[in-house]
Formats: sequence, C-alpha cells, structure tokens
Amino acid sequence: MSANDNLRWLDNLPVGWAQLYHDLLSDLAANGIAACVDEAKEKFGSLRIYLEPRVSEARPYIAAAEERSKVTCQKCGEPGELLMRNRIVATLCPAHGDGFSKPERPPVVTVYMKPGNISDE
Repeated sequence: MSANDNLRWLDNLPVGWAQLYHDLLSDLAANGIAACVDEAKEKFGSLRIYLEPRVSEARPYIAAAEERSKVTCQKCGEPGELLMRNRIVATLCPAHGDGFSKPERPPVVTVYMKPGNISDE
C-alpha cells in the first residue's frame, strides 16, 4: 500500500480533523515510519488511528494526534472541547456546539470482552 492509499481514510474522518490526519502522516514519514493505516475514524469524540502492521515507533505520534483531536472541532478544525447531547459525544467549537453541553464527567464506555487469547502485541 502506498502513502497515498492512507489518504483514502480521510473520507471516514470529520472534515475538521483532516489537517490532524495529514500532520500525522507527515510526522510518520519524516521519522522514517512506513506503515499502512488499517482504520481511521472518530470514536467517542476523538480521533482513532490503527496501523497494520502495528509499529511501536508510531505510538507516540498517534497518541499525540488523538490528544490534539480532543481539543479540535471536528466540524471546522478550530479549537474545541468534548461535548455531549443525547449520548452523542463530539469535540466541537462554540460555533458548532449549539445544543451540546459539557459532560459532568467523562463519558462511560462499556467494553464487552469475549473469552480468548489476549496478547500484549
């Protein structure tokens, strides 16, 4: 898969995070980390990036992009914050956050695990 193939994931991302994604790809390339994006998406109001194969050297760059997404409006790319409305979690700026409010506490995520082998990568 070429570097341009990683750009196909832009269609799955909110428009406001396109620059975050481009910056991540640039950071990986600048540091000689060649990896294919296996999935890129919004989840619980923040950016999620998964690589295949998993490359441990990429973790700090991915974590930084995910953290930046938590303060970047997913609609326009301006500064934003985590907001909720009817169990929908989104990172939005004041202009796009109409009808949303700050959660009293971080959103609760329930994880159901199937029995099986769990490895540490």
